[in-house]
Parts: sequence; C-alpha cells; structure tokens
Amino acid sequence: MANEYAFQEWQENQRRTLERAVAAYQAYGEALKDSLTLKGGMHWKTIKGRDYLYRYRDRQGHGGSLGPRSPLTEEKFREFRRQREERTANLAARRRELAEAARFCRAALIHRVPNPVVRILRRLEQGDLPGAQVMVIGAQALHAYEFAAGVFIEAPKGARFWPEAGQGLTLAAASAIPPEEFLQFLRRADRSFHLRPENEPAAINKVGLTVRLLRPSPARVQPQPRREGGVGALVPAATGDLAALVNSPRFAQVVIGRRGDPVIMVAPDPRAQALHKLWLSQQEGREPAKRVRDRVQALALAELVLRYLPQYYFFSTELRLFPPEVASRVEGLVEGYESSEDLGVEY
Repeated sequence: MANEYAFQEWQENQRRTLERAVAAYQAYGEALKDSLTLKGGMHWKTIKGRDYLYRYRDRQGHGGSLGPRSPLTEEKFREFRRQREERTANLAARRRELAEAARFCRAALIHRVPNPVVRILRRLEQGDLPGAQVMVIGAQALHAYEFAAGVFIEAPKGARFWPEAGQGLTLAAASAIPPEEFLQFLRRADRSFHLRPENEPAAINKVGLTVRLLRPSPARVQPQPRREGGVGALVPAATGDLAALVNSPRFAQVVIGRRGDPVIMVAPDPRAQALHKLWLSQQEGREPAKRVRDRVQALALAELVLRYLPQYYFFSTELRLFPPEVASRVEGLVEGYESSEDLGVEY
C-alpha cells in the first residue's frame, strides 16, 4: 500500500492561499446575489401625454408600473440608479479580488480540478438542476476531501490512480433526471456535449470528457432534507452501495480549478465514499483494473480521513471492512475500540 499512493501535506502558505480564495469567493457570491436583486431596470414611459415609471425584471420586459411621475416616483428612480451603480462597482471590485486570488492559487500550486469539471460544478452551484440533490462521486470527489484535509494524494506514474480525473465525471442524484434535461444542463457548461447510447444518462464533449449520472433504485432512496456532514454525523448502513452513498450526509467543500478559480464541490460523506469504493472493488462483475483502482482509492481515502479529518471518525464496525494496515496506522484514534486486537490487526 505504501507504494501505491502518498500524501503531500500542504505548506502553510498554501493553506492561507486557499483561505483567501474562499473568502474572496464568498464575497463575490454575496455581491453577485445583491446585484441580482436589481436585475432588469427602470425607465419612464409616456402614455397619453403622461410619464409613468416602469420597473422591468428581465429582457422580455416583464414588470409593471410604479405609478405616474411624482416626487415619490422620481425619488424611487434616483435611489434605484444609485443602488445599481453602487452594487455594480462593488461587484467589479469583488471580481478583481477573485481574479487576484486565482493568480495566487496558481502560484501556490493548489489549482487541481480540471476546467471542464469546474464549469459543470459552477452550473450545479447555480441551481441548474433544482431539487435533484446531485453529488459528485468517484475519483473526482477525492478532490473535495483533499482540499478539506490540506493534502494532495499523489501516486507514482503509471499507477492509474487518477485516470478518471482527466477523463470522466460521475454524478449521483436522489431523484430521476430525464436524459434530455441532463444534456440541456451540461450544454449550459459546454455546448459540445452530446448523449451517449448507454442505459444511464451519459454524455461526452469534444475533448472526450464523459459525464455519467447515476441513480439508485427509488425504493432505496430515503426521503430526507439535505444534511451536512460533520462531527457525530453517521453514515448509512455500511453496505457501500450506491443507495448508501446517496443517502449519506452531503460534504460541501471549495476546490480550486486548473485556472485557479474556486468553486464548491458537493460530495458524499467521505466515510461513505470510502466504503462505496471498497464495495466496488469487491464486485466480481466489474473490470479487474477498475477493481484494483477502486481498492487503492478506498484505502487512500480511509487513511486520509483517519489522519487528516478525524472529525469524520469511523466506528470499529466500519473500519473492520478495510485491510488491517489501515487501522494499524491510527490505533487508539477510532471510536469504539481500544487496541488493534479489537480490529483483528496482526503484526
């Protein structure tokens, strides 16, 4: 296991750079939200020789009259223009700060996530698939856990640890999304996407990025409000299958794209993701090469959680599912056991 991957811990300047990028991204998001409250505009419209103030909210002119010209409507017009100019200037300033933060992220070498993936994450963040509760799973989800832990998972050349990171993106949804709606969503990020003839919705773009959308059996998806993971949050029954993954708490983390731009990635609870990868590695119908990669990724993620994200603790019943060398590295840190004998670890 030691030769299959290694952890490259971030330096302090890299941690500070991510913190500044997150702050700049949050400030930009707030400025953008404020600016959208004034979306559209106001203008005077003359009807039968009398001026009326109209407020419209989109390019189609939807809106209505605020009344005839008067000291009150003239003041409304002046205040709207003042707020519009103020919020436009604020948004431009926050955008410059975000661009500067991106430059620092590139210099600090924490720009990790492929650009096509970032564009799709941006559309998810903006709510282009409302109500679907979509999460990133698979190899791409490992980026969320890396950024949360402040480490990068490195693998030797030829180890095929990260093949999906440049070639594919797998999403999981709690509710059904028609293929055409899924394609329409992807085309908002990249017009070159087209559907692939597969059982589950899948699409590919002009550079070969394949995006798949998986959904477990509806009978196995538990209707529940969105939950965030954290201290004390439990993962579902440790079957490790797709239903357990979708039912797990959400893990939201700001990650950095190859151009240095931040974006929020929503993934499953890292323990559920590790158990899912381990479960995949044990499926006899899966390609042998993929099973090997799944196992290595499961072990790497389990060790990352145990070493760098201890608030997402494994219980002993969950940790017993992993090879004993994983548990032996963190003896005494896992809830529910006192010694390696409790996990069946042999030396």
